[in-house]
Amino acid sequence: MIVLRAAQFSDYRAISKLHAESWRQNYRGIYSDHFLDNEVEQDRLNVWQQRLKSPSSNQYVTIATLDGAISGFACLYLNNDPIFGSLLDNLHVSPDQKRSGVGRLLMKECAKYICNNASSTKMYLWVFESNKNARNFYERLGGKNFETITKQNNDGTFSRSCRYIWDDVSMII
Repeated sequence: MIVLRAAQFSDYRAISKLHAESWRQNYRGIYSDHFLDNEVEQDRLNVWQQRLKSPSSNQYVTIATLDGAISGFACLYLNNDPIFGSLLDNLHVSPDQKRSGVGRLLMKECAKYICNNASSTKMYLWVFESNKNARNFYERLGGKNFETITKQNNDGTFSRSCRYIWDDVSMII
């Protein structure tokens, strides 16, 4: 059974490992091979150690566990943008749990958290234009592609990214 809970500092290694694994699997051709093969693990470890050690006041990270192991996570920043609302900065599910409903559970949890804690029920996220599976997932949950722009990636490369928006996340619940 999948259990959702708020992330704790002690989760940073497991989250960073899943995050790096997800990037290596889904972002080949978006990020450089050198970054994915040699740097992504340390990059994500540094990010998650910092995020969970000293979280910003508007940050909320929820994890999904199956038999005690992390099978997915979502990182949300409430009231991140005055126009677009709260930012869903990350949503990743372990490869063996894709299409199991974990992503949908995490999205519902984020939507509930926004409805209960944010100043508006708006949400947005950025997804790579070439990440068709993720884009289809967000569209099935009511997300609309508001704009597509070229953005600089963590490794210095550039890619086309789509801003998906929800005017009212209560529709996800």
